[in-house]
Amino acid sequence: MSAIGLLGHDNTTLDRMGGPAGAKLRLLETPKGTVLLVGIAIIASVLLCFPIWHALFFSDVPRAVPVTATIVSFIVGLPMVIYMQHVIHRLSDSERALKRLAEQLDAARAKAEHANAARSEFLARMSHELRTPLNAVIGYSEILLEDAGRNGHPEEHAADLRRIHGAGRHLLALINDVLDLSAIEAGKMAVRVAPIDLGRFVDEVVATSRPLIDSNHNTLVVERRTELGAVLTDATKLRQAVLSLLDNAAKFTKNGRITLTIACERPGRGDWLTIAVRDTGIGFSPDKIAGMFDNFTQVEPLMTRRYGGTGLGLALSRKLCRLMGGDISAESELGRGACFTLRIPASMASLAVA
Repeated sequence: MSAIGLLGHDNTTLDRMGGPAGAKLRLLETPKGTVLLVGIAIIASVLLCFPIWHALFFSDVPRAVPVTATIVSFIVGLPMVIYMQHVIHRLSDSERALKRLAEQLDAARAKAEHANAARSEFLARMSHELRTPLNAVIGYSEILLEDAGRNGHPEEHAADLRRIHGAGRHLLALINDVLDLSAIEAGKMAVRVAPIDLGRFVDEVVATSRPLIDSNHNTLVVERRTELGAVLTDATKLRQAVLSLLDNAAKFTKNGRITLTIACERPGRGDWLTIAVRDTGIGFSPDKIAGMFDNFTQVEPLMTRRYGGTGLGLALSRKLCRLMGGDISAESELGRGACFTLRIPASMASLAVA
């Protein structure tokens, strides 16, 4: 979509040049226009010298004075007419070049929109085709894990099955991210508003993210700054965004501390839900913040090799928050951790329930 945005342009100037003003400009390019400009120059010369001619007949001024003044003014005016004609030709050439450029931009924008739609459709179809067999792999691996536990198979056998199951789950999560991103960019992502008990919501999010946080020997601290109560928003999208922030913190933090802070605030009109995830991990430079929410973007290229990931998590989380009427901000210092803050309206009653 960003490529399409770069192709946008303002047709106001072109429309104005193509209207009555443009027609007059084209008229002045013709031989008739040249004669008209010369005539205007002659009339202007006469009018300018009229006081001198008037003085000639009603005073003792020599006849050579007005004649000379008229000739001089005409000689001076004629180059100005020629220069104006040159300027008019230049303006007309610029107008035609602008119109050609506008046509090229329109064609390029239409082509980019078509390519973007085709890409989204391709990703959606391929993701669906991949998700179906993956669900089967995950389901069968779960069945085999249960059988291995009941039948007393060696732990090595169960560990292999767990790796298969984990890899399937990971790949399925990536495919779901691609599907969600395609749906958002196509404008087909629905918002389903329902009441959420924040206390229960936080407990569920913590339980889901705990294994990944513990795997890197991190400590998770939950801070409830205010009485939470309930909010009216899309639980699935909010859970997905918060889990993405927690997973991101757990991935880039080892033997550290991750703090999940939840609060309901009223900074101005209306209540806002604020969820912040702060870690003591590797952090990043402040100048990287602008690009870290772009699709398929890692803060540093080497991070992909070391930590993995597709660069979709933060981009998708921000898009989900904006769908819910909020946003995500970030602050960090290299080597001293990062903090991502999610803010959404506590009540989305004004949004249509899908």
